[in-house]
Amino acid sequence: MLSWQRVRLHSFLLLCLTVILVGCGEVSGSVWTSYEGAVNEKSFPVPKVANKSDQSDNNSDMDYVRYTVSGISENTSLPEVYLDEIKSWGWTEREAKPSSNSSSSLHVFSKDGHIVQLAVHNGSFTLMVPRNETTQTTIISLEEED
Repeated sequence: MLSWQRVRLHSFLLLCLTVILVGCGEVSGSVWTSYEGAVNEKSFPVPKVANKSDQSDNNSDMDYVRYTVSGISENTSLPEVYLDEIKSWGWTEREAKPSSNSSSSLHVFSKDGHIVQLAVHNGSFTLMVPRNETTQTTIISLEEED
């Protein structure tokens, strides 16, 4: 009897461990698997699990939306799977011309004459869409090296 109890206990613990590992994998992996259009640029993908936390109301130069999402920070690059998704939606990453206030956490994308700037923060990112030509960031292609 004691051995059957031990087998059942080990089986139960193994089942619990499996559930925990699968659950943790789903939470971290599901962030970058399904997308929807951004609030301020419907043709730009945003992870469905990202939560809109702030949006510009009266900024005449820039339409921005901040999304909170776990697993990103200013010190790490965007997940490759997300960059691939952005490209599959037809956007091309550009390099922002260096300036005193630009940071390595700023990504610039273009598509059909539209510009989207994506700034990565700790636990969130901000999508910025210039509302007029004077606020559009000067961009250079990553493919064109001087």
